[in-house]
Amino acid sequence: MAKNVFRLSFTLLAICVVCTALVVGAHDYTNSIIAEREAAKIEESYLQVFPQAGKLEKIAAPADSSIKEIYRSAKGAGFNGYIYTVAPKGYAGEITIMVGIEKPSMKITGVKILNQKETPGLGAKCTEPAFLNQFLDKDLHKPLVVSKDAQKPQEIQAITASTITSKAVVSGINIASAHFRENYLK
Repeated sequence: MAKNVFRLSFTLLAICVVCTALVVGAHDYTNSIIAEREAAKIEESYLQVFPQAGKLEKIAAPADSSIKEIYRSAKGAGFNGYIYTVAPKGYAGEITIMVGIEKPSMKITGVKILNQKETPGLGAKCTEPAFLNQFLDKDLHKPLVVSKDAQKPQEIQAITASTITSKAVVSGINIASAHFRENYLK
């Protein structure tokens, strides 16, 4: 009887060791693939928000700010624009936004929502082209504002029943444009 318990215990232990090794191996193998895909997705996002991007150089983002990353695009003899990743607080948490700003015109070349947890059917509409396309070619010499019926050039039409999300996205873009004006518009 004791011999059977020992043999069954050893068999179970061997099975657990083999399964653990297989899980660890699968994790190590897929982890690098996932990281590569995420990097490719981010690279694609850079080109979506700043199609004329050249060689990108990462610049230090200010501490204690909702600006998470800044990339400067070098093309030809100078810099032709910047890509900001900002994370202002929305209704249900941070909204991670990537925005491209052309230099020297200071116009928005693209906006992409990378991550959000807003209410489905309401705030989550911030990812839709109908909302994001409003930002294209906006002049950032003055801050943008949220409006219920955008009539003026600096106004952005709010998402119906989701003013907090709309204001958060506009706030994030205004933070990026203010940083750009203060540091790179020389």
